[in-house]
Amino acid sequence: MVVPLLLGLVGVALIIAGQLDLDQPGVAGNSLPPIPEPTTSVTSPLPSPSVSGSPEPSATPSASPQLTSIAVQIQIASVGINLPVRKPASSAECDFPLERDAWLLCGSSWPGRGTNTYIFGHAVRGIFLPLWNVKLGDEVEILMSDKRVLLYRITEVHPNVSCPDTREPPMPAGLEPLALKYAAPGCSQGVFWTSPTDHERLTLQTSQGFNRNWGEFIVVADPVGWG
Repeated sequence: MVVPLLLGLVGVALIIAGQLDLDQPGVAGNSLPPIPEPTTSVTSPLPSPSVSGSPEPSATPSASPQLTSIAVQIQIASVGINLPVRKPASSAECDFPLERDAWLLCGSSWPGRGTNTYIFGHAVRGIFLPLWNVKLGDEVEILMSDKRVLLYRITEVHPNVSCPDTREPPMPAGLEPLALKYAAPGCSQGVFWTSPTDHERLTLQTSQGFNRNWGEFIVVADPVGWG
């Protein structure tokens, strides 16, 4: 079921022409207040981030409490991301969500359930374009509906994740990075990051170009604490 869910997100790979300004800071278009700092936290042993973006072997992050609340807001203060989190309410929104807010992947788990949560957004100013500027160690805060704040830290950054779409024009010949040019056919790379895990994890995704064939940008964050 994961493959069709991911392939349905053709709209995630849309970048509005003229929006490809990597240095443009994020703008919280919904004028949301900042997420408060957690008042208390339960720390988890985290992998040490490496230069390559892959965690060094260490203790597995401990599972979070089994929450029943849902995510309502995501904030990455270091790059100016501050958005509502929404769950698609129809098959149309699963296929092509509105060009605002951050979205839970259809079929993915809410944060705090001890598995992978996959949240994506369009790569436009004021949404997830600033995700391109995150650094290892940056904090991600999730505000839950019960006012609890879940805190994560970015441990992996993966550009050029392949998930091609034959319905869209390919990248211009010669411009594709080697990671995309010689990627395995199909969407196995993209699907890998949507899959459930046996530990708490937050996976964020946006696009790199004008459609899926330009590659996807994946960020992984592990839990730090819960307030």
